[in-house]
Amino acid sequence: MRLAIDDVGAGYSSLQHILELGADIIKLDISLIRNIDTDTSRKALTAALIAYAQETGCEVLAEGVETEEEFRELVRLGIKKIQGYFISQPLELEQAIDFRCPEFN
Repeated sequence: MRLAIDDVGAGYSSLQHILELGADIIKLDISLIRNIDTDTSRKALTAALIAYAQETGCEVLAEGVETEEEFRELVRLGIKKIQGYFISQPLELEQAIDFRCPEFN
C-alpha cells in the first residue's frame, strides 16, 4: 500500500500532515501550480517540497497543469509526474488505457 497526500498547497492545509503521515506521494494542488512559471513564491515553495521529497524518498506529482510554461517550469524544477489539461482532457477508460503522452521538447 502507498499513501498519497492530496491538495498540498491548497488553502490552509498543514505541512504537519506530510511530516506525520510519511507519505509516499505528495500531490501539489492546482492553486500552488497556477502561474508557477512567473510567481517566485510558488516556485520557491515547490522547490522546497521537491527537496523534501528527494530527502525522504517520496514522489511529487503536480496537478492542474494547464499551460506549456507551467509544464516547462515544473520539469525544470525536477517534477516527473504531471497531470492536467496541458497533457490531456479527461478520458474515458478505454481512451486512457491507450493514451500516450505527447513528446515535449
